[in-house]
Amino acid sequence: MTMRQLVSVTRLPLVRTATTSPAVVFGPGSQLDKMYPKIGKREVVGYGMNGDPMYFDKRALPCPSVRYREETSEVAKLREKEKGDWKKLSVDEKKALYRASFRLTFAEMDAPDGEWKAVTAGIFLFLTASLWLYYGFKKSVYPALPSTLTPEWQTKMMERMIAQGQGKIDGISSEWDYEKGTWKK
Repeated sequence: MTMRQLVSVTRLPLVRTATTSPAVVFGPGSQLDKMYPKIGKREVVGYGMNGDPMYFDKRALPCPSVRYREETSEVAKLREKEKGDWKKLSVDEKKALYRASFRLTFAEMDAPDGEWKAVTAGIFLFLTASLWLYYGFKKSVYPALPSTLTPEWQTKMMERMIAQGQGKIDGISSEWDYEKGTWKK
């Protein structure tokens, strides 16, 4: 797409809504005709997140471009009644109108959904698999430890170093009392 085409596309009004009509005109061409098979007979009421008519529940963008439910006869009657005085609407009617447009309230969006349980289970599953893998490698892949790491070998080596007098100034022999045959205190 050339820069001239990009500038001409960005200058076009992407969405125009009429206050008396729910008709929405989308950019060049008929994007609405492409989207209506996906959204059914739900009313397009605004621009939404990126101009596409789709429903979503997000706290950051609380007004989706499409109503949650299709218009039924009961909702149509409530919408006509809504145009009058709102004090005449009962609480149940207001809730029905809200639920026709939105799936969740803000409190329901913020409520914990239990996803932490799946994340915690995944972490423990990963840790368990890692431990079993480590155990399997330790038993079958890694060679046995050399004999020089056994406590008996290390004791013999220390006795030999003392007998040879290795490190008389600041090494192991400096801590050995040769006259008494014990460690210095």
